[in-house]
Amino acid sequence: MRIVFAGSEAQPFIKSGGLADVLGSLPKALAAKGNECYVILPKYQDLKMPEALEYVTNFYLWVGWRRCYCGVFKAVVDGVTYFFVDNEQYFRRPGLYGYDDDYERFAFYDFAVLECLSRLDIMPDILSLHDWQAAMIAPLYKERYCYYDFYGGVKVTFTIHNIAYQGKCDPFLLQDLFGLDNYLYYNGNIRNDGCMNMMKAAIVYSDAITTVSPTYAEEILTDAYGEGLQSILKMRRYDLYGILNGIDYDAINPATDPAIAFNYDATDVKEKKVENKLALQREVGLPENPDVPLIGIVTRLTWQKGLDLIINRFEELMKRDVQVVILGAGDQKYEGPLKGFAGYHNQKFSLNLKYDANLAMRIYASSDMFLMPSLFEPCGLSQMMALRYGSVPIVRETGGLKDTVFPYNEYEDTGTGFSFSNYNAHEMLHVIDYAIHVYREDRPAWDRIVQRGMAEKLDWEKSSEEYLKVFSSLMR
Repeated sequence: MRIVFAGSEAQPFIKSGGLADVLGSLPKALAAKGNECYVILPKYQDLKMPEALEYVTNFYLWVGWRRCYCGVFKAVVDGVTYFFVDNEQYFRRPGLYGYDDDYERFAFYDFAVLECLSRLDIMPDILSLHDWQAAMIAPLYKERYCYYDFYGGVKVTFTIHNIAYQGKCDPFLLQDLFGLDNYLYYNGNIRNDGCMNMMKAAIVYSDAITTVSPTYAEEILTDAYGEGLQSILKMRRYDLYGILNGIDYDAINPATDPAIAFNYDATDVKEKKVENKLALQREVGLPENPDVPLIGIVTRLTWQKGLDLIINRFEELMKRDVQVVILGAGDQKYEGPLKGFAGYHNQKFSLNLKYDANLAMRIYASSDMFLMPSLFEPCGLSQMMALRYGSVPIVRETGGLKDTVFPYNEYEDTGTGFSFSNYNAHEMLHVIDYAIHVYREDRPAWDRIVQRGMAEKLDWEKSSEEYLKVFSSLMR
């Protein structure tokens, strides 16, 4: 198959979240199976430019009434062809998102993707769209482009990475940016909750909808998780597939990772984990102690990630004989209290308010436990990385966390981590206490949990096959 992926970020070029990991790994896995894969990205100012970046062409396109320049550059990495669409007015600025004109910027991107298909002669079998930034490609294709001879026969899929971010905006933008008739708003195709909703439009117009874990696919059909789109998703439930994300086992590998102090695999994880722990303790200013349980947290400091639970029970946690390392940044309402804890508990708690990919890997390699008490988690990659590095996850049973971390059963000697079901600080602390108990009182059982976690295979091999099944079903 020829598959074109459209999304706003991809590894190894630029990343703000899990979307980048998917668009960096999934096309690579599908290309390895003999498919012809392309990824079209904005050419951001902060892009990590590939060495073999090649200028291809340029043209002008219309974003509503705006005539816009579009340059196209190309690079081939791991068998995948990447195209970068360039407009300095929209993308020559720091970062990826958070600007007042984001809807206009990504409207340009949506038109650029569709124009590139014909101008570069890469008409796909499957056009795979990801999150709200690419969502309007679906109605643009179905309402306009599909009527041109060159564009006929393309099947469109849409992947929901996080349903909380839907691209809600003023209905005026439907005509002003996309040049589409207002009847598409008034007939409900692009309207939800009194506004234009880009994600709803993609759900309505796509031939299939996927999301990033089986449990999340079930959750978003409910009022608790659907964020107002549960009704339209129920209408499309037979076209909705939950496919678990994976991680790149070649790049995320404790045996070869250059970022960690001591490399290891499952045969020597027990000894090397201690050496890595001592090195991390020195690095982040904690007392060096090989025996203390070290709890790692690598996260965005936002409401989704369970920071309310952590802060609610942090003083109680500090009464335990543990150390905690947090890496991440985010909302001031969470950074502020954590700064206070860090000042008062500086012998037990290290707070690192930044994004640092290398330090993150050292935390995975050094921590005994990895805490992820998320309110919701569509898939989550951190718990997979923790398993890969022999750090035992402690998670809330939601979304991809439930699908990837299996709770320890001391009677059957099974499980790869610890979990709790309700979004409740008392439950979280109880499960942490249970994990500490097993760590201290039954080290053989703990070591078996670590080994089972490291033996898990959460790469893209199985997930890419599931995507191919969905894509193939649309070609019949």
